[in-house]
Amino acid sequence: MRYVAVLAALVLGASFWAGCRSTKKIQQVINKKDTTALVIVHKDQAPDSLAHLYSVLTGMFGHHIDYTTFSAKVRVDYSNEQGHQPDFTAFIHMKKDSIIWIDISGPLGIGGFRVLITKDTLRYYDKLANTYTVRPLSYLQDVAELPLDLPKLQDLIVGNLVFFDSTRITSYRQGAASIYLLSAGDQYKNLVTLANGDYRIMHSKLDDVDPTRNRTADLTYDDYVSQGGILFPTTRSINLSEKSRVDIELNFKQFEFNLPLTYPFNVPKKYRRIK
Repeated sequence: MRYVAVLAALVLGASFWAGCRSTKKIQQVINKKDTTALVIVHKDQAPDSLAHLYSVLTGMFGHHIDYTTFSAKVRVDYSNEQGHQPDFTAFIHMKKDSIIWIDISGPLGIGGFRVLITKDTLRYYDKLANTYTVRPLSYLQDVAELPLDLPKLQDLIVGNLVFFDSTRITSYRQGAASIYLLSAGDQYKNLVTLANGDYRIMHSKLDDVDPTRNRTADLTYDDYVSQGGILFPTTRSINLSEKSRVDIELNFKQFEFNLPLTYPFNVPKKYRRIK
């Protein structure tokens, strides 16, 4: 079951965020040494201010990773309320808008879990327990209470920004080293931190707009590597909390784009199906 929990964190990393916070608390996330004034975005904003904001958004979305296929070997460090759990390795194959395939190996390379996600179905089997499960993809939507689909899950894995509505930016702030953009959607707020210069994503903080919820997600992107014109964050930190806390560190040891891939998923006959 530990693998199931981590799988959920891997593919739903930005879907467990905290309760609504006041503007004052959100601003506390911003570096206190940065004295640049917060800019509230209005429809009647001065043309030069809107032009600058448009330039920032253009630079940010210029780093959006587009691909046909993606493969990676990821070292996963996982902790929960019980403490640090054994590290494991996840091998990921993806075909854009079509398939997510994940094979999870435990210590000493012992196989543990295999997952196949398509546009409408989630399948996985446990190699140690000799069991397999088939669920509609809507199961993940029900768990996260968000309209998740395959493209959003793939964006989470590849490192693209998710749950950010560029048409609903309520404020931005520019400092010496960072730029901050706050987007307010119907279900959540997303405070995004960009590098001031090349506009790469450094951090995303998501908060539920419902004050009765107690969910939060912090996603940090670091150690970028350029490959074939793609700027890819090879380390990620995902910190999730609601009733309990989960901390995940992802270290991408290998990654490739646009190579031929296979997605083997043959369930042995002896495996027992569970619901």
